[in-house]
Amino acid sequence: MHVPDHFSLPEDRLQQLLAEVRPGNLVTVHEDGPLSTFVPMHCESRGRSRVLVTHLVRNNPQARTPITGRGMAILDIADAYVSPHWYATNQELPNVPTWDYLTIHAWGPVRIDPSPDAALRAASALTERMEEPEVLDAVGAEKLGLMSRAIVGVELEIDRIEAKAKMSQNRHPDDIRSLIRHFEQHGPAEVADYLREVSLPHAERRFGTLTMLRDQHRAQ
Repeated sequence: MHVPDHFSLPEDRLQQLLAEVRPGNLVTVHEDGPLSTFVPMHCESRGRSRVLVTHLVRNNPQARTPITGRGMAILDIADAYVSPHWYATNQELPNVPTWDYLTIHAWGPVRIDPSPDAALRAASALTERMEEPEVLDAVGAEKLGLMSRAIVGVELEIDRIEAKAKMSQNRHPDDIRSLIRHFEQHGPAEVADYLREVSLPHAERRFGTLTMLRDQHRAQ
């Protein structure tokens, strides 16, 4: 993934995003080519390692056929169409539409554990991150045991990760403020939050530096 420096995701923000359950595409390579399944994933810290945990239906070809290489997880966090009409400066400097997005790509070896215990652990861990685990009590151990036989636990141990936030950081601060107002009203809220908390401070620093350099040049 091409990630210009000004579109790189700050490490602290990456940690925050990985702390939440994220849906995404789990991609693995097999003898006949790549396969992908859209699944919810959560990240666990194990010593110095970070592991994405999920589960697949047992009869999914991705779980039944041997994996021939490292896997990849694509977590698309948020995205939105951006119309130039929403830019504060568009009357003076007409621009073109674009698409803002926030995505995480992670690579690493994939382990599939066919045991019912592993499947139940993976599925239960996901539930516990979304709501109180007591929601499973009414199901009962016997039924949970039967259901766990229909799925397999899956882990991707991250050995490489890239994160990109193409979120209007290169725009004028006034443009970002106007985008924040739009997305606060119409959503997605996660886009508005990132623009407010990360993109706007970055653009203000950048614009301030450019203004200072321009003033210094004029004074020479």
